[in-house]
Amino acid sequence: MPARSFVDTNIWLYALIPKVNDPRQIMAAEFVLGLSRPLINSQVIREASSNLLKKAGVAEAKLCAIIQDWYRSCHVHPSSVGQHVLASELRQQHTFSYWDSLIVAAALDAGCDMLFSGNYSETSERVSRSADIAPVDSLARASHRAAS
Repeated sequence: MPARSFVDTNIWLYALIPKVNDPRQIMAAEFVLGLSRPLINSQVIREASSNLLKKAGVAEAKLCAIIQDWYRSCHVHPSSVGQHVLASELRQQHTFSYWDSLIVAAALDAGCDMLFSGNYSETSERVSRSADIAPVDSLARASHRAAS
């Protein structure tokens, strides 16, 4: 069975905001294009949308098309009270910020094997229930694993 991958906001931003000669942008774009129905949640959509509008100057019509594409091509995992309780437990056990703990909790709740993010400095940090957190620098290696 293929791995279930949760893709955090910053990976989408790397992929969607063109930057000349930025290898992270190229890796992220190739990575997300190679995934089949990655998991995200509404927090990812809200955070990415806000940054695309404010920081990247994406036009409203293009943003609307991007949002529609996320709902078509990704599995959007719903939030729940259980995720918020799990996020609280994660903050007590690890050094996650409030927002990062919600992303990790959503990935765990969705049964993901991998959470791809650029927020974590460790190459791969083990969190309860065997979810791996992979930083953006490991996307080239992960592209092969996620496709299999």
